Amino acid sequence: MINSLKQLPAKFTAMSMGQRFGLLAIVGLAAAVLVVSLMWATAPKYQYLFTDLNEQDASLIVQNLKENRIPYQLTKGGTAIMIPEANVYETRLSLAGKGLPKGGVGKGFALFDESDFSQSEFVQKINYQRALQNELANTIMSLEAVSFARVHIAMPKESIFIEDEKPAKASIVIKIKPGMQMNPSQVQGIVYLVEKSVRGLDPENISIVDIKGKVLYEGKKNNDSVALASDRLEFKRAIENQLQERAQSLLEKIVGPQAAVVKVSADVNMDMVKSVQDNYDPEIHVVRSEEVKNQYTGKEKNTQGAAGTPSNLPTGKGGPEAIPPNGASGGESILRNYEIGRNQTEHIFSPGDVKRLTVSVVVDGTYKSDKAGNKLFVPRQASELKEIENAVKQTVGFNADREDLISVSCMPFAQEDTDLAALSEKEKKKEFILTLLKPVVFLVVVILVLLFIIRPMLKWLTKSVRVVERVHAHERGISTEDRELLEGGEEVPQLEVAPKSDEMKRAVHGKRKAIEQTARNDMNTASAVVKSWLQENV
Repeated sequence: MINSLKQLPAKFTAMSMGQRFGLLAIVGLAAAVLVVSLMWATAPKYQYLFTDLNEQDASLIVQNLKENRIPYQLTKGGTAIMIPEANVYETRLSLAGKGLPKGGVGKGFALFDESDFSQSEFVQKINYQRALQNELANTIMSLEAVSFARVHIAMPKESIFIEDEKPAKASIVIKIKPGMQMNPSQVQGIVYLVEKSVRGLDPENISIVDIKGKVLYEGKKNNDSVALASDRLEFKRAIENQLQERAQSLLEKIVGPQAAVVKVSADVNMDMVKSVQDNYDPEIHVVRSEEVKNQYTGKEKNTQGAAGTPSNLPTGKGGPEAIPPNGASGGESILRNYEIGRNQTEHIFSPGDVKRLTVSVVVDGTYKSDKAGNKLFVPRQASELKEIENAVKQTVGFNADREDLISVSCMPFAQEDTDLAALSEKEKKKEFILTLLKPVVFLVVVILVLLFIIRPMLKWLTKSVRVVERVHAHERGISTEDRELLEGGEEVPQLEVAPKSDEMKRAVHGKRKAIEQTARNDMNTASAVVKSWLQENV
C-alpha cells in the first residue's frame, strides 16, 4: 500500500491532461457527496420556538438568538422562528425571563417611562393618545378569537362652549384567528370596552371592521336591527343544536359512534303576541250610579232661601224650606245605572314558539367481509329503521298536529381514518423511521462511494505493471514475416514477452492481417485511431 502511494505522483504525471481532470473531478465529486451526506445525516431537527409573532418581537428574539449563537430559521414570512429541538425549552424560559415575546402592537402607558420634563403639553397629549390606543389594542388581542387588533381614536379639541364640543370617535381593525368567528355578543363586548375607556365616546361613534374590510359594527343606531336579527338567528340555531345533540347522543348508543347523522331545521315564531279576552256575566250586576228627582206643582213659586248657589240646587236642601208649604202636588223619580259583570283575561305569548320541525336522520349500515377480505355494505332492515324513527320522534318532541316531518334513511358512510390515537401512532412511527433513515442513507452513500470510486482507484494504484526492456526484433517470439509487418523493423518496448508457441504466432498473425485489411478498407477510422494514440502519449 505504501509503495502504491509512492507511485501515485509518478502515475499522475504519466497521465494525459484529460485523464488528470477526470480523476480530480471524480475525487472531488466523491468528497462532496460524502460531505453533503454527512451534513444531512448530522443536521439537527428544528422545532417551532414561537409562532404568530409581530415584527418587533421577532426582531428582538432573532437578536437574542444571534447573541447566544443559537442557529435559527425564519418561516411563515418571518412570523415564526424555528431552532434546534434540543434548545427549544431552555430558550423559551430564557426569553420569558427577558419579557419576550412582549405581544401587542406597541408600548402602552410604558411610553411615559421614557419621557422627560422637557416635553411640551402637545407631545404629552399625543403620547397619551398613543398609549391609550396601544393599551386598548393589546386588551382586544387578549380575546380568544382575536389575533391582531389596531385602534384609532379621534380626540376632539376641548372648547369652553358646550355647543361647540364634538364627540370622540374610534375605529378598530381586528384580525380573527383562522377557524374562529366573532359573534355579535363578542363584538358588542369590544364596543362596550372601548366606550368605557375613552371619555366622551358614544357607541354610535364606534366602527369595527376586520382585515378583509367586512363591517362588524357600524354604530348603535344603525346596528340595532342587525343585532335583533342576529339574536333571533342565534336563538333558532340554539334550538336546532339542542335537538340535534339529544338525537345524536341517542343514536350513538344504538348504532355506535360516528354511524349516524342527525340534522334538525326548526321554524320558530319570533313574534310577541298579546291577547286580551273580556267575558260578561249578565247574572252579576252592580249599581254604577243613581239619580233621584223630586217634582211638584203649586200656585205660587216661593223663592225663599239664602241667596246664592245652595238655594238653587234641585234637591231643595239649600234653603230653610226646600219644598214650599203651598205645593199642590208632587212626585219623585229615581234613575239607576247598572254595571254588568266583566272578566278580563290577558295572554302574552313570548317569542320562541316552535311552529314546525323538519328532522333528517341518516344511519350507516353494517359491514361484512367477503372471501377476499373486502368489506361489503349491508343495509339495515325496514323494521329497524322504523324503530329508530320512533325513538327520534320522542327525543325531539315530534308533533303531527304541527305538520312536523321526519325522514330516516340508511346509506354507506365514507370510510375515514379518524382515530386520533392511530394517527398519533402513525406520526410517531413516521418520525422514528425518518430518524433511522438518515444514518442508513449516509451509510449507503459511503458504501457506494467505496465500491465505485475508492475501490477502483485503489486497484489502479496497487496494480503492478512490469516493464520489459527493449529487445531486438529477432529476439521476440514472432516470425520474420510478422516482423516485416512492423513499421521499419524498429525496436519497440514491450510490456511482456509474448509466448513463442505456434498457436500464439498464428493468432498474432491473424489479428494483424485483420487489422491491416480493416485499415485499407476504412482509412478514416484508422487515421482517427492513430491520432488518438498520439494524443494519449503527449
